[in-house]
Amino acid sequence: MSTTNNNLPAPVSVSDALDHAKRAFALRKYEQAVEHYATALELLSKTHEEDAQEMADVYFAYGKALLENAIAQKEPMQNGNKIMSFSGDAEEEGGGEDDPAVDLFAEASKPEATAEAAADEGDEAEPEDDFNAAWEVLDLARAIYEKRMDGDDEIRLKVADTFIALGDISLETEKFDQAVTDYSAGLALKTELLPLSSRQLAEAHYKLSITFDLTAGRLADAIYHAQRAVESIEARLAELQAGLAGTLPPLPEPPSDAQGKGKGKDKRGALAPEELVQNWSKTQIEAEIKELGELKKDLALKVEELKSAPNDERDSGLSAPELAQRALDRELNAAPTITAPQDLPVNDLTSMVVKKKKKAPPVPEASGAIEKRKAEDEAQTPPDRDKKARVEETSSP
Repeated sequence: MSTTNNNLPAPVSVSDALDHAKRAFALRKYEQAVEHYATALELLSKTHEEDAQEMADVYFAYGKALLENAIAQKEPMQNGNKIMSFSGDAEEEGGGEDDPAVDLFAEASKPEATAEAAADEGDEAEPEDDFNAAWEVLDLARAIYEKRMDGDDEIRLKVADTFIALGDISLETEKFDQAVTDYSAGLALKTELLPLSSRQLAEAHYKLSITFDLTAGRLADAIYHAQRAVESIEARLAELQAGLAGTLPPLPEPPSDAQGKGKGKDKRGALAPEELVQNWSKTQIEAEIKELGELKKDLALKVEELKSAPNDERDSGLSAPELAQRALDRELNAAPTITAPQDLPVNDLTSMVVKKKKKAPPVPEASGAIEKRKAEDEAQTPPDRDKKARVEETSSP
């Protein structure tokens, strides 16, 4: 007898729980993904140390599920314009039977009783609770990864991914200074590890551009990072064209060192194998060329929009190239740094696991156990979300 998604059999092992979680996440059933990752963490904590890398990997996936669940709950209440996708799955970002279009005017005209019922239901699964829980979980993953990142580029890339995810939380909750800090840390690592043609670099530059655009007095930085995102996409397009022409060099031999030490650009196959054009078919290459061509147009329009935007610096009479140069100088003179992790034990934080339809319990204070951070102004009420500028989602080819 088949089992519906709402009545999944209880997993009996960590691998079962993770399989269910990954499947639910892929289907954008984020609430179910949160539940299954929580189960996996509970089971895994019985056989692994709290600071084991296996725990960090599940914390990271769990935090991402919490973040997506919070965003999914929040989006029906607002205009829903999303940041353009750099992940190569833009066709999945829009619509679908799970994401029906929302008529905000029709929703506003519903009876007051319906609104009250929705508010009561929202009390059980408040998006802000998931945002806060996602921050705590991802920051814990960051701390565990950082203890193991020396000489291991794969772990360093996981640290970078975790910083980017933390930046996403701060961007969604409008804590822009914290988002800049985390995006910059993630970008610094990815720049060391990946070539300019990596879509991951384009995405990080783009997210920083969006954040700076939402921060007063940072127009120059927004322009700089938008231009760098365009340059990254242009490098990727050139790589794809070379792949079509058959002029790409053969893939290098994998590094003999199991830790993957050395220059990141020589180990792209180990760090980002999904981006290796040499392994792609002609159809795949042509599809990405088409998609990136559209992304490049959208980004070019964004750059022009930023250059024409009013700003305190622009009012000073500086030209767009001068503003970009100022941003570059600031970038070179204030490179983000990553605090060296302390070799300290980690408290058992598995009690922070979020259960379905319950508010996330607070994470117990780590008494010298792990270097934890708090997002800036965490206790403050978020500003009016109607003031938040969002970028229209790129239409999929």
